[in-house]
Amino acid sequence: MPALSPGTFEKTPSVYRLLERLRVTAEDAHGAVPPVRDVDVVHLPASQVDGLEELLPGQDVRSTLVFGGTLAPGERFAVVLFSRVPLSAEVATLFRTVTGSTRLALLSAGQPSPTVEAAAARFALESMEHLVEQRAGHLQTVVAQLRSATTELRRSQKELERREHELREEAAIVELLQEVGSLLAAELDLDALVQHAVDAATRLAGAAFGAFFYNILGETAESYLLYVISGVDRSAFDKFPMPRNTQVFEQTFRGFGVVRSDDITQDPRYGHNAPHHGMPEGHLPVRSYLAVPVMSRGTVLGGFFFGHPEPGIFKERHERLVTGVAAQTAVALQNAQTYRQEREAATELQRHLLPALPRVDGVASTWRYLPAARDRGAGGDWVDLIPLPDGEVALVVGDVMGKGVRAAAVMGQIRTTCRAYAQLGLAPSDVLEQLSVLVDDIAPGSIATCVYAVLDTRRDRLRAAVAGHLPPARRDQEGTVTFMDEQVGPPLGVGRHRYMEQEVPLPPGARLLLYTDGLVERRGRPIDDGLRQLRELLAGPVGEIEADCDSWLDALAGGQHDDDIALLYLHRPEDASHQVVTVVRDYAPVSSAVPDARDLVADVMRQWGLRHLANDMMLIADEMVANAIRHARTPLRVELRRAGERIVLEVTDSSTEEPRLIVSQPGEFGHRGIFLIDAIATRWGTRWIDGGKVVWAEIKTS
Repeated sequence: MPALSPGTFEKTPSVYRLLERLRVTAEDAHGAVPPVRDVDVVHLPASQVDGLEELLPGQDVRSTLVFGGTLAPGERFAVVLFSRVPLSAEVATLFRTVTGSTRLALLSAGQPSPTVEAAAARFALESMEHLVEQRAGHLQTVVAQLRSATTELRRSQKELERREHELREEAAIVELLQEVGSLLAAELDLDALVQHAVDAATRLAGAAFGAFFYNILGETAESYLLYVISGVDRSAFDKFPMPRNTQVFEQTFRGFGVVRSDDITQDPRYGHNAPHHGMPEGHLPVRSYLAVPVMSRGTVLGGFFFGHPEPGIFKERHERLVTGVAAQTAVALQNAQTYRQEREAATELQRHLLPALPRVDGVASTWRYLPAARDRGAGGDWVDLIPLPDGEVALVVGDVMGKGVRAAAVMGQIRTTCRAYAQLGLAPSDVLEQLSVLVDDIAPGSIATCVYAVLDTRRDRLRAAVAGHLPPARRDQEGTVTFMDEQVGPPLGVGRHRYMEQEVPLPPGARLLLYTDGLVERRGRPIDDGLRQLRELLAGPVGEIEADCDSWLDALAGGQHDDDIALLYLHRPEDASHQVVTVVRDYAPVSSAVPDARDLVADVMRQWGLRHLANDMMLIADEMVANAIRHARTPLRVELRRAGERIVLEVTDSSTEEPRLIVSQPGEFGHRGIFLIDAIATRWGTRWIDGGKVVWAEIKTS
């Protein structure tokens, strides 16, 4: 700036006034000497300073700051700062320390008196201490604000994490509900359906375990109460009786509404019913309790029951979720029951069209028919055995393409006509030719395959013709297996066609298997692999024909067959000792059936001269009959058969639970009987029948 003079006042009167306030001008307007002052700081916005644009053109000054002070009597200094950013009053106060330091530095350059220099140093030090104290206070305020902000941030983070967790749970619930809805809507198998439902509901309820009790109608229209378990092994409940309409259960079994209790043991309805007056001894502990009925059109189809050993687990939200699953389950159960009725109608028609096969001297025979495990309704598979004059017997197996009642009806017409042609004594080739014309006439567009064979038991010869069907499998006395696939004609229903015949020996000791493609063909497995496996089974160890059939069906199909299975299995015994002897008894589902069945087995084994096997067979009978009573709780049948060196014991019941080899936990006594059967029997297994199952075990007499 220009030297301080009266001319400066004319150019920048505002700046001059600032300097004047600091008493830095050579003289005031009246020429008086200004009084001595230590330091001072003056801060003004640029708008309050006149002449800045003329003094500093184009600099865009936003604030002006002037600080200065006394160096010695009559000697002062001043610093004028022009800032392009606005300065606050708080910033301006910081320059008091800068002023003191500047004053001390200027004094050090000259020869001030010790008193002046000490005063300046003291002022600079006090200014610095004041500044440090001020900034420390400010820093503490900032730290406190940061701590508060950090605490709030952590609180917000926890809240965010909580909400994220809730959203993930909600997403998982929505995904599970969608999955359950899809499964229940698509599932038509009742056993799989109820298991899906209780598994999903148990997860949604957060229960320690869950159960679903449901009603089904048997063949006699009698209602049976069954159940499935989720969360724990079913064996934990096997020893307990089925629940009754106690005061607690009545609400659910009668469809009166949902029961939700934080502690069911404190409920006034709990513990009033004999003989247990609460939960049976050994029952899993239950405090929290939730029960939801499954209803459709006012009818109770079943009920969900959930338990947890801790109180207060089930909330209103769990109740709503399970109620939603119960509604979906009700619709799915209705669909499954409709499907089961349709399937049973077709299967019933199929069964009535396939009566029991007659016994033929010199031939041991059995047959099987299994509807597809994954399809709607029975198909058009059939087998037949027709005694003919002069020691001959006709053997038939066939398959009408399609499913349901129509396929079964077409099959029935073909089978009836085939029996008529057989009684006329027509050759196998002639029978198939006439059947092809018949199919074309009664069911245009339908296709059927068939094997028709005639066994001459006097000459030990077999003549067969094949119409588009898989070839019969023959096992000779030495165990060699061959397929009769040399002359295979087109299927039935493609017009009149001349079929070729094959003739092979079938002497005593030989075996013959006629079957449909469902036995060897499966989704994902080539039919050639199935035929190769069938050949290996036939060539392996064979015994009593009923057990052979069950064993082969289990190995080839295992309950996963995509198509119907029909088979006819024959064995030509080498002597009378190989003829089948059968003893059958029916029992009520009461505990006294176990000793009665044991006594029956002991008596029969003595009659057959097999006392050395009586104890083993009695042990097997004990376990099989006891399991049938415990799980089925319906009438059961015990059948004991002898065929040569093979003894087979069968127990038929209505339970759908398959016996399995399960290792018991320490302190448990269940599942041990099946290990006894596995250790004693040569082989054992299960086959499914309409309305239940057959558990069988076979031992050798030698």
